[in-house]
Amino acid sequence: MAGYDPQRARPRPVVAEDAPAPVDALLGAPEPVVEPIITTAPEPMTEATTEPAVEPAVEPAVEPAVQPIPAPVPEAPYVPTQVSAAERSRTRLLLLAGAGLTMAVLAIVLRRRRRR
Repeated sequence: MAGYDPQRARPRPVVAEDAPAPVDALLGAPEPVVEPIITTAPEPMTEATTEPAVEPAVEPAVEPAVQPIPAPVPEAPYVPTQVSAAERSRTRLLLLAGAGLTMAVLAIVLRRRRRR
């Protein structure tokens, strides 16, 4: 199966690299983007710029107090508080089946007693 090529009978069309993409025909020709050239003029040297810069005093970083990690609380076993709908319907079905079976047995027993 290494030589299997599912698209062997359907070759893809070759598109030139300088051709516009099919989406460009739908969206229209893209407009050229002109980026402005920003140049900054050098600042003139004055007496104020020759003075050494004063750096602000750096305060030592205060580390936050490390809080102890609380011990994990063991999970309590799951105790259902309500009976699910599936269990209710199963219980009802069993009760109805039991009642039906009881009625059938009772009807058979009573018919046999009448015949005697």
